[in-house]
Amino acid sequence: MDIGVQRRDGMCHPRSKDLYHLLEHEFFPLDLALKVQPLLNKISKFGGKLSSASSVPEVQLSQYVPALEKLATLRLLQQVSQVYQTIQISNLSKMIPFFDFAAIEKISVDAVRHNFVAIKVDHMNGAVSFGKQSIEAEGLRNHLWLFAESLSKARLMIYPPVKKVAKLGDALSNLAEIVEKEHKRLLARKSIIEKRKEEQERLLLEKERVEESKRREHQKMTDEAEQKRVAAELEQRRNQRILKEIEDRELKEAQAMLQEGEKHIKRKKKPVLDGGKAGKGEKIAEVCQNNDYLERAKREEASALIESAFHRRLAQEAALHERDQQQEIEVSKQRHAGDLVEKRRLGRMLKNKIIQTRKQDRDTRRKLIYFLRTEEEQQKRLQEEKEARKREGILLKRKREEAERKAKLDATAEKQRQRKLELEEKKRLERARKYCIMFPFLWVVKTYSWEMMLF
Repeated sequence: MDIGVQRRDGMCHPRSKDLYHLLEHEFFPLDLALKVQPLLNKISKFGGKLSSASSVPEVQLSQYVPALEKLATLRLLQQVSQVYQTIQISNLSKMIPFFDFAAIEKISVDAVRHNFVAIKVDHMNGAVSFGKQSIEAEGLRNHLWLFAESLSKARLMIYPPVKKVAKLGDALSNLAEIVEKEHKRLLARKSIIEKRKEEQERLLLEKERVEESKRREHQKMTDEAEQKRVAAELEQRRNQRILKEIEDRELKEAQAMLQEGEKHIKRKKKPVLDGGKAGKGEKIAEVCQNNDYLERAKREEASALIESAFHRRLAQEAALHERDQQQEIEVSKQRHAGDLVEKRRLGRMLKNKIIQTRKQDRDTRRKLIYFLRTEEEQQKRLQEEKEARKREGILLKRKREEAERKAKLDATAEKQRQRKLELEEKKRLERARKYCIMFPFLWVVKTYSWEMMLF
């Protein structure tokens, strides 16, 4: 029967096979009709003329679509009745797109009449109730089988089977793959370390370049300040030189005037000189006094200019010192801010480096532990297999020895039995010979009857 069904399935159209499998072997109470409808649409388009050898000249499968829709509706009602006790009419109508609810109700009445399913329609509440039916053994078996198959598929999806290493060759191939992966990881790590070193060197060069630029800027500012200081000193010296030149020129003019007065006096007549000795002394005293006044005035004027130049120089030096102090403070602040930024950046890099190093150490340690554990389990499994083979060999040897011993015992027992039979036969013949000697007239009786009489 099954062979004939399989042959017919092989001769059927693929869509017909899918439809048969869906209606007879699947359990989709909510969307069975939705899955059947595309197949029915494709089947309805299939058909055409057959060969001349066929008894049916033409086949159109669209004529079977209404019956299949009715069958799909009955299957859906049967499956829904096994899952639900009550369902709304609107939901049931959405689940069956073939018919409206009036046609579904008519099909349900026929199903209830033939005891296919127990259904009660409540139009007042807009619900359909399914009654309890006695579940046949075959239906229950199919339902439990589908449930068990679904659970098995779900279990395989949640807990996929783990491939066990059965042979040493597989383990060695996996070991080679692990070693290759570890080698590639180490090469990648080396490349990352080299890139990080290059990045650090680039950052150090950038930092040195920034510091060199700051140093040059500071040197430039210092040179400018030094040039201004030298220019101020030159200005001060030039002013002092001018003052000294003024003083020297005024002194020379006074001395020239004094000499000129002396020459003028000498040119006068002697009488006049003699008569005017007193007046000459007065003139000399007056010139000396004028010279004293002139020297005092120059000193007073020079002291005022010197004091003014000194105060101006102090103010310039104070301003220059204040500016140098501000520039030094600004440069120190900028350098400190840059150092803080670099410290935070390097701190993050160091933290990330420490975390990465620890993570790599943990990964390496975990892989090493896994490798050692796998190797230990493999050695243990190989040892267990070796011991199992050894035990099996011992058991086979014992069975073989037991069989040999039993065969020897059976042979010995057989020999003893044969010897016993021979002795009994010999005794029997001896007794028969004695009876024949004692009763010779009985020899005419048949030997077989005689033996039966003796025994």
